[in-house]
Amino acid sequence: MSRTQGRWRLSRAQYPEDPALNYAVDLAIAEHVAQGSAPPTLRVWRPGRCLALGRLDARLPRYSEAVAHLEAQGIVVVRRSSGGQAVWQDENFVNVSVIAPRERRLGVPEAYRTYLAGVRRGLALLGVETEFRHVEGAFCDGPYDLALRGKKLMGTAQIQKRGVVVVHGTMPVWGGLKEMIRWVSEFYAQAGRPVRLREGTMVTLSEALGQKRGQKIAWRELEEALAEGHRQTLGPLEPQALSSSEGARAEELRSAFLAA
Repeated sequence: MSRTQGRWRLSRAQYPEDPALNYAVDLAIAEHVAQGSAPPTLRVWRPGRCLALGRLDARLPRYSEAVAHLEAQGIVVVRRSSGGQAVWQDENFVNVSVIAPRERRLGVPEAYRTYLAGVRRGLALLGVETEFRHVEGAFCDGPYDLALRGKKLMGTAQIQKRGVVVVHGTMPVWGGLKEMIRWVSEFYAQAGRPVRLREGTMVTLSEALGQKRGQKIAWRELEEALAEGHRQTLGPLEPQALSSSEGARAEELRSAFLAA
């Protein structure tokens, strides 16, 4: 099945009360897509309250001490499969995961451009035009983040494994930037690699939209816009629940996403 043609699944599976399971779902879907037992999938989901570390953060000199420090303050710390740096997650954010078969050797830049096109189109339908841009001083900064007028709106990461590619994005919608700065900075200070995040380098979607219409966006409107953006860029998209096999596999994988 071509990555830009054929039928896609829209998954609304989300477990905000269990952040580790929430992240494990992406990997469970990816395994099934790679095996050909699940269709290419767009997953739009709300995360639970946690700090989500990048895959390489475990190499920091005081990683274990930093995780323990945050957990002592009641923060759930998870370690996602993708690269990039730590991001804060709570009910003010939306995550988007695009999980597709890897039909040939797909370069990292091409994967970002292809699988974030639906996000960019969906945001454009709301009146928000984004560009790929590195924004220094923002959370999890990288060259393929989505920015709005020079401020970071969405952080991105990806995984390419045999048979599958996963492109993931996280976006503050209703708030959460102060918490992002506090907990990301505290983790890296404790882990031995201080970072300096600046609130002025980042923007929430509600702030961007508020300049246009003076009101917060509702979850359903945002979900529908993102789904329509992917329909226009990837092809037919149908809501469909996870299979029992995907759900069971996510439960099996859950413990692997706990940072401790």
